[in-house]
Amino acid sequence: MINELLHPPRPEPSPPVFDDPRGRRRRIVTALGIVVGLMCLCVLAVGAGVLYADPEAPPATAPAEAIDTSPRR
Repeated sequence: MINELLHPPRPEPSPPVFDDPRGRRRRIVTALGIVVGLMCLCVLAVGAGVLYADPEAPPATAPAEAIDTSPRR
């Protein structure tokens, strides 16, 4: 009786929550991570392209808003 109190029987380990013997979930998560990373790089590239100003560009002769507009009176 004293041995049962000092050393109670250990419960059996529970099965893993995500039992994935073939690694399918890991491949899916890796593929999704790569896709999200590439999308972030594309967004950064588009943002850099929009924000880029060519230092060699000639100055504008007229404001862009004034092209093909009629005055409002």
